[in-house]
Amino acid sequence: MKRFGVQLPAAYQILPESIDFVISGFSRWSPPGSQTLSLTKRDCGEWYNQFIDRLIGAMGKEYLPVCRMSDGEFLFALGQQPADIRAPLILRVTGALLSSVKKHFCCHGNGFEAESLGHYQSGTYTRSEWDAAQKLYPELIKHISEKGILAPHLSYGKKPFQEHYFPAFRKWLDMHTVVLTDSNYIPFYFVYAALTGPRKQEIFAGRRVLVVNSAKGEKRSAIERGLLREGVKIVSWCDISACRSMYDVIDISRFKEQVDFALVGAGVGKPKILVQMESLQVPCIDAGYVFEVWANSANAAYRPFCSPDSTKP
Repeated sequence: MKRFGVQLPAAYQILPESIDFVISGFSRWSPPGSQTLSLTKRDCGEWYNQFIDRLIGAMGKEYLPVCRMSDGEFLFALGQQPADIRAPLILRVTGALLSSVKKHFCCHGNGFEAESLGHYQSGTYTRSEWDAAQKLYPELIKHISEKGILAPHLSYGKKPFQEHYFPAFRKWLDMHTVVLTDSNYIPFYFVYAALTGPRKQEIFAGRRVLVVNSAKGEKRSAIERGLLREGVKIVSWCDISACRSMYDVIDISRFKEQVDFALVGAGVGKPKILVQMESLQVPCIDAGYVFEVWANSANAAYRPFCSPDSTKP
């Protein structure tokens, strides 16, 4: 499908429609050609605001897990995939070789290890642990899809990024009967934009927030200060492991009726954490990289939709 010069290969068009990916207040992150896959033709801005309205409506009274999935989660769930068919031949060849090498080492015990821009690790698992996690992942994602919202990274532009995972992701969804609908699917970047954009005060002001994260020491203090600057009334904390959250068992009983919503930073193991939080009966938002922004505002420049137009570049 071609719009503004962007052509997505038919094999990657895993949802019926492509729409212009534009979020009010983030014009520099939506250059001409930015698109996102959608189940129906709809206005992206209205979709985004409906998501925020739903979050606000659930505050303090409804379990609403929100789980993002991008290249790290796709790799974790699906394994290595062929290089993007839009990439130059030399990159596809070298990508295939690299994929083969990675797969070889994984099969010899190095397993899965991922980190984001050098800021934090999102998962470290042995080969056998990764195999076991891949069997558990579909059940967790299916539960979240039925109780809340999935935010897979199905947007795209002129430069290939994670689109080469799309065909395998579609097959994975179908195989495990995970059904995307207009009520349980949003674009990945809606979460970042909601937590950093023009309507963030509606989410944060006066709220009691539970943070589920591994940060310690000064970084933890910086995140708490960042949230308080956003207008949060109370910040509570639930510790998890830094890079093995698929194996964490958390006790959130002491937070029942004490928080309005929760923010989760748990790497690729996030589905396991989000499912354990159901008894809180509040929105549980996979905030991911936004924790790095609260810890240090300079980090907003390194990820799309973390720095609104109102913030100077």
